[in-house]
Amino acid sequence: MKQLPAATVRLLSSSQIITSVVSVVKELIENSLDAGATSIDVKLENFGFDKIEVRDNGEGIKAIDAPVMAIKYYTSKINSHEDLENLTTYGFRGEALGSICCVAEVSIITRTAADNFSTQYVLDGSGHIISQKPSHLGQGTTVTALKLFKNLPVRKQFYSTAKKCKDEIKKVQDLLISYGILKPDLRIVFVHNKVFITVNLPISTAFAASCKFWYVVFSFLFISGYLFFFFF
Repeated sequence: MKQLPAATVRLLSSSQIITSVVSVVKELIENSLDAGATSIDVKLENFGFDKIEVRDNGEGIKAIDAPVMAIKYYTSKINSHEDLENLTTYGFRGEALGSICCVAEVSIITRTAADNFSTQYVLDGSGHIISQKPSHLGQGTTVTALKLFKNLPVRKQFYSTAKKCKDEIKKVQDLLISYGILKPDLRIVFVHNKVFITVNLPISTAFAASCKFWYVVFSFLFISGYLFFFFF
């Protein structure tokens, strides 16, 4: 993991700001997918304002990279803006974890295949490690964000009504369904206040996708002459 050159930062920096629970979940999910995860668990408490936890079984973060894993503009995905031409990851600017640290209390538990045990890191608002200790979790990474918007009362006030909070849960659910459609082999579990929330493909969407698939198949067979031969 390296720091992006200043020229590249100027070109790519988005001054990313976390404005919602779903934006936190999105950034963490994409980090998990970039790490090669095939299983992701998302847990929220109090609509995500008390706690957001995203756990995956990806590659994990190397110990050598841990000190800068949440420092802005440090990334292992690109070295310069020219690398964008061959980009194969969701994230690349190195802003996600650092931006989340600005609005929540963040801890990360991670372990790679080469590690004998996992390590828990507690980060400050700037993304620097303030403490660490061994943990018991297996390979992968677990990011926990507590007290979201604790230092932004105006932003938290925006979610003061039950309707807006429920809408945020629906947005998270829709986001996870979208990733489920894009990644059929990806296992996703979504829990809110210890209650499982389904992220299965909706029946109507699944039916539409099935119809489209068979339409393409039969169209190909008809054009190729195979369908005519089959019936006659």
